[in-house]
Amino acid sequence: MKFTISALATAAALTALPGFAQELVLSIGSRGYGPAVERNIERYAAENPDVSIEWNKVSDVPGETRKLYVTGLTAKSPTPDIYAVDVIWAGEFAQRGWLEPLNGLLDEATIDAFNPSLLAASTVDGEVHALPLYADGIHFFYRTDLLEKYGLDVPQTWEEVLAASQTITEGEGNPQLYGFVSMWAKIEGLFMNWLAFANGNGGGFYDAEGNVAVNSPANIEATQFMVDLLHEHRITPDSILNARPDDARTLFQQGRAAFLMVQDFVHAPLSADNSPVAGKFDFTRVPYFEGHEDANSTTMGGWFLGINPNSDNKEAAADFLAHFTAQEQQLTAAVEDNRAPTIPGIYDNDAMKGNAVLAKFGKNYDYGVVRPSAGSGSKYPRVSEIMQLEITNALHRQKTVEEALNDAQAQLDALLSE
Repeated sequence: MKFTISALATAAALTALPGFAQELVLSIGSRGYGPAVERNIERYAAENPDVSIEWNKVSDVPGETRKLYVTGLTAKSPTPDIYAVDVIWAGEFAQRGWLEPLNGLLDEATIDAFNPSLLAASTVDGEVHALPLYADGIHFFYRTDLLEKYGLDVPQTWEEVLAASQTITEGEGNPQLYGFVSMWAKIEGLFMNWLAFANGNGGGFYDAEGNVAVNSPANIEATQFMVDLLHEHRITPDSILNARPDDARTLFQQGRAAFLMVQDFVHAPLSADNSPVAGKFDFTRVPYFEGHEDANSTTMGGWFLGINPNSDNKEAAADFLAHFTAQEQQLTAAVEDNRAPTIPGIYDNDAMKGNAVLAKFGKNYDYGVVRPSAGSGSKYPRVSEIMQLEITNALHRQKTVEEALNDAQAQLDALLSE
């Protein structure tokens, strides 16, 4: 098997190599999946010596990579054969015919092994168009020392979060200590937050029939709870309305909040030796509202691998894709590189005992939900913008919650009917 990195390969070198039965090009950044890329290619070589894999190291900046892909796919270039896509691109790319459906190339058992919530992000018209490679998501972090001090259990519901926040802040008597912080600036993270609250109340972007229903009673109630946390109960700082993930993390790390809800990347800085909260925090699944303990409230992200429909080697690409994302390779990436697997069963493997943090993240993904990018396709950026704006209007009390979500519903109905 030939393994080259496109930046280093030359025409002379390529012509000097012997012929191969199949030649594939894989496009993925070098940082996102780290050493696992080269390792997986080398493992595939042992079983498929007649296959040539060229690793095209694309940019790890999503916007740059997306532009590169769109240019090639629009021109119907046959390469790359396999390429990595962000979770919120998968639906659009599938709708545009830029991802080959996998149901006819891979057996159903292979596809069904993956986290079903993540698969939903690449499922269009009943067909899966990409396999999730690794996951991330938002989680609920809490101060273990403060819960212990006040004899409180780890909150599971939002009602318990509110009560615990009030007990802690009143008990501490520190005006610089808040109950809850998160990322409520007008950013993508705000929409992810809203999905967590809405789904945690039995609502969500879609209703049970798959229709957009952002102004449902359950969503109005959940959004009102967000507003009340800030304006009525005052357990969040006013600055939450401008807070991005790292802003919220900083407040929590400074010891100025009892609870934090952001993405999993914050665990490393929070647990660093010089962190004021090191050894004083833990995390659990995103809370739900009373009566909705089975709610999928953990909003997830991640990256997928799919096949270029213009590839001249789709069957070989599918075989490589299945190998690259298989349980054995994902388990190794989890143990050696700390990448969160997308096959739920991996988290129960004995080898995961050495990475208890990642294993715990994985259990939270059992309650995962993805953004509505598969259904909205190329319109997803506008969908997100509408939701960010109207949620912001509600949080700033420029509109009532009902007015904001009714306005969002009207805009989404018009947008998605075009």
